[in-house]
Amino acid sequence: MAVPIYPLSMPDSPSNFKTSEWRIVRSVAVSLSPYTLTSESADLGGAIWTTTVTLPPMLKADASAWQVFFMQLHGRHGTFLLGDPDSRTIRGSATGNMSVKGDHSVGAYSVSVDGINASQSTAFKKGDYVQFGSGTTSKLHMIVEDTSTNSSGEATLEIEPPLKKVLENDSPAVYTSAKAVMRMDSNELSWNADQVSTYGISFSCSEVI
Repeated sequence: MAVPIYPLSMPDSPSNFKTSEWRIVRSVAVSLSPYTLTSESADLGGAIWTTTVTLPPMLKADASAWQVFFMQLHGRHGTFLLGDPDSRTIRGSATGNMSVKGDHSVGAYSVSVDGINASQSTAFKKGDYVQFGSGTTSKLHMIVEDTSTNSSGEATLEIEPPLKKVLENDSPAVYTSAKAVMRMDSNELSWNADQVSTYGISFSCSEVI
């Protein structure tokens, strides 16, 4: 049997989770004076997405695909692609094949893009997601300000968290079903079934940087 090629794609059935809890975890140091209780903080720049999801009850036919998915992950060794299921599509009006315009450094909060439909007052709305890169280089960011395009279909996206990898000119930028590369939080991946073979599955995972 061939060794799995990562990142894996998740099974497509059921089409949504029963529940999903998303978190952004930052590397921030805080020092607290034991005398005055005043505090100082330092943003060390690290930030990853984490999530805990629960799938809806399913029968064996759908559960088997998830069991195979778990098997092929080899615990925490393998990776897979996952995005916020409530944000598969943007709320803005952008269309077209978007790509990065110019080079951008790690830590940038603004990314220039082009290839979008021109002269849109709300091409993206704050809270929309964008994915830079593909496959093993996929990085998930949230757009934090409403964004318009100029007459040439260019825009500047204000994002959080800041860039974690260098972006080169014409790098892919995806705004439909945007995803991050994730890894399970535990080597123990499990499922349960009741007396009528209805399965329950839940898991937690974190972004791979």
